[in-house]
Amino acid sequence: MTIPPVLTEVSGWIEAHPTTIDLLKWLIVGLLAWALGVFRFLRAKLKRPRLEIGSFTSRCIWQELGVVNGNDHNARVIFLIEAEIINPTTDPLVIRDFTLQVKRLKGWPVRNHPLNAVTLPSRVRHNIGGITKLLTNWFSNFSEGPDNLTLGARIKSRDSKSGFLLFVSASWGYMRPFVKDGAIPVKLHARLTTGERLTTSSKIVLMEDHAAFEAMVPGVLDHVQDRRTWNIIRVQV
Repeated sequence: MTIPPVLTEVSGWIEAHPTTIDLLKWLIVGLLAWALGVFRFLRAKLKRPRLEIGSFTSRCIWQELGVVNGNDHNARVIFLIEAEIINPTTDPLVIRDFTLQVKRLKGWPVRNHPLNAVTLPSRVRHNIGGITKLLTNWFSNFSEGPDNLTLGARIKSRDSKSGFLLFVSASWGYMRPFVKDGAIPVKLHARLTTGERLTTSSKIVLMEDHAAFEAMVPGVLDHVQDRRTWNIIRVQV
């Protein structure tokens, strides 16, 4: 069998340039290692736990309070947030707490304190005609509805949980929430027991109909009269 002239020339060139061939081999190995590293990084990134806000189901209402603690023009905003945590990893995770960062009229040099979630007064529900569907919520227990409507802090591997949280902001002056196009920009944080912090952003639509909001969470308007539910922002510059 006759060897083609092209192969003979290539073989001769390789024998005449051993240093170049070694460099090419190491270059190929380096490129492969880099590609595999990028692939592993992307795979690990995509498999990290994620936090999401249900923008179509989350709502808030605005109440003018007037004078509070000697300061005028106070506003109370009640946020009902549907938070979902997705855990695509092979390990379970445990949620330590949720906090909500609300965009204010002035972001600097005033410190924007995060809001802590407060207990709901009742189960969140969706009313359609004469039918009422009870929805899931985080942590708070109620007698109505099955126990599985209350979500615990532990999320199994390759699983997800979605439920409602309640946040109440009471602030005045530059710390009043910033409103644009009928919505308030927010950032939701979930802190895990590992120390990892999950973050997501959204714009929460303001509801003008307070009665409809009350129908979603019966007793909420009376519930937030208790100042212990408020996250009062006192610092002003």
